Amino acid sequence: MTTLFILATIENPLPKFGVNWYDLISQAIAFLIIAWILNKFVFKTVMKTVADRRKEAEEAAAHNERIRHELQAAEEARRGVLHKAQEQADKVVSEAKANVAELLEQEKIRCELLGNEMLTKAREDALLDQARLKTELRAELATMIVSLTAKLAQMNLTAADRDRLLQAAIKEIAVEPSQEK
Repeated sequence: MTTLFILATIENPLPKFGVNWYDLISQAIAFLIIAWILNKFVFKTVMKTVADRRKEAEEAAAHNERIRHELQAAEEARRGVLHKAQEQADKVVSEAKANVAELLEQEKIRCELLGNEMLTKAREDALLDQARLKTELRAELATMIVSLTAKLAQMNLTAADRDRLLQAAIKEIAVEPSQEK
């Protein structure tokens, strides 16, 4: 009884706020119908689309991760190839330097030998030229002496002067080759 009394004394506050029970129930039924339609056709489709996009995003992330690993492996392979190429280039350069040094040494020795050979030949040529010039000089000197002697012979010299000049010239020619050596 007390509960009925309490309920009777409490007025329904909803009509004060302009709420009509018929409208409230019809709106609640309409909301439930719209919620069911949205859940059946829209939310499931949206959730399926979201799930598909999430799955695509995960696949893309996995693909990105796989590509990143492949890229790292390719970068490591590139570094290895570059390192190997650098080592080979260094080896080729060092071999080339060694070959050049060896060739330079061989050419130096060959040039020294060629220089010595040329110097020896030049000395021999100089000695031959010197001997030839001495021979030519003696011949020319003998010709001049004979010419001078002939001129002197035409002059009025005594026979003793002529003999003395001739003997001196002959002695002079004979002494010159022994002194020049």
